[in-house]
Amino acid sequence: MMIRIFLALIVALTAFTSSRAETNVFQDAGKRLALVIGISAYEHAQPLRNPVNDARLMAKNLKDLRFEVILVEDAGHAQLTNAREDFLSRLDGTDIAVLYFAGHAIQIDNSNYLVPGDARLASAQSVSSELIDLSGIVNAMDGRAKTKIVVLDACRDNPFEKQLADALKHDDGERKLGRGLAAIREPEKLEKPEGEGFNTYGSIIAFAAASGTTATDGNGANSPYTSALAAELARPGVEVGQMFRVAAANVLRETDGRQRPEYLVRLTDEVFFSRPQPTDCDYFAIAPYNQVGIAGVEFDKIKPARAISACDEALAGEPDHPRFLHNLGRAHDAASDYRKAVEYYRKSADLGYIPAFSTLGVMHINGQGTDQNFAEGVRLLKHAASLGYRLAKVGLRNQDFSAIFEAPQFKALQTGLKEAGYYNGAIDGSFGAGSRAALQAFQEAEGLSTGGATLETLDRLSLIGIIPNYDLN
Repeated sequence: MMIRIFLALIVALTAFTSSRAETNVFQDAGKRLALVIGISAYEHAQPLRNPVNDARLMAKNLKDLRFEVILVEDAGHAQLTNAREDFLSRLDGTDIAVLYFAGHAIQIDNSNYLVPGDARLASAQSVSSELIDLSGIVNAMDGRAKTKIVVLDACRDNPFEKQLADALKHDDGERKLGRGLAAIREPEKLEKPEGEGFNTYGSIIAFAAASGTTATDGNGANSPYTSALAAELARPGVEVGQMFRVAAANVLRETDGRQRPEYLVRLTDEVFFSRPQPTDCDYFAIAPYNQVGIAGVEFDKIKPARAISACDEALAGEPDHPRFLHNLGRAHDAASDYRKAVEYYRKSADLGYIPAFSTLGVMHINGQGTDQNFAEGVRLLKHAASLGYRLAKVGLRNQDFSAIFEAPQFKALQTGLKEAGYYNGAIDGSFGAGSRAALQAFQEAEGLSTGGATLETLDRLSLIGIIPNYDLN
């Protein structure tokens, strides 16, 4: 009986392995919306040279990428408020939403505020009446758009800082004015709750300069940061996260390190403004439901020799391409060369490719290409799941390891449930109706899947270590 159950588990885990690299597809035909703001003419401060030019350049490039663009130039508070409400009213169901701002912005109490063109900022009360709270816009974007991108080329030396600092000194609330802009360390949630049918790809938040520092307006028609970003936008087939990384690197190089852009990329998979040209590496090894827009190859349909050759060739030109590395890992995985597969999966994960964390997690759990390490496998799966990768959640929730448990493991599970307050029966290793009811009650109370002794449940009970080793090789 035990042999039959163990074989059934192997089949289930093999199916899990076969599908582990699948991802949610982003369709080019999706809705795209951008609010682009540039304010150069400040009524109560020296005008800035480039923000309106920067906004126009960004608006043009985004329109070329099929974005519906709301362009706002030299707006006062009322006009900026109306533009914000117009933008938010159109957001529902958006696949990619972009908020771009060039002009003055201020950090107060570690929160960022956009400065309209008619701001005076002569008193502490003007913070709420004259400024636009950035977090309010960003939070409203969360849950309405699948991918949210916020770009702030707004770290210039700010003429309002001294007068507002003086005004805040006399404020009973003791509010603190910071230099430059505050970092947004944790973006909005990457996923809606289960069952709402909302497929989310994540967030990018980008600053023209590092937190607490200022950026130059530039000597040309556009700021260094917007120039660099616009150049990347115009390149076809560039992955969005890579776009921001390259733009930041170019600004750092062109300013001799004086300006250091900062960005936070939290995407569940590759996202493109324009599709990349698929390579043979993609045609022969990429998983189904991919971001490149092709059918993909089911794991058991991969022809390893052809796929390995194609991906080696692709990586010869781009040795640090995370998708190609992951594809090559799949090809070696299909060839049962698990150590090579893990090598390439790990390189892909080191470059931030979210599916690779999930894949590595499965390899650790199955003991393929690496030592079997359930704790490390669960850690990697939880990391991928925290970044919104749904297949990692499948791995945590859909495998019932009780199929290979015997009396010692069932005793440990009964003990864990008893310590959690859900089981009052004997610790006898006989996992009968009372034990199963206690397990289900615990899972329902904790909001976990009720699919048996899953990784998710065992982790919550601190019982990952009770899983017996098995061999799929």
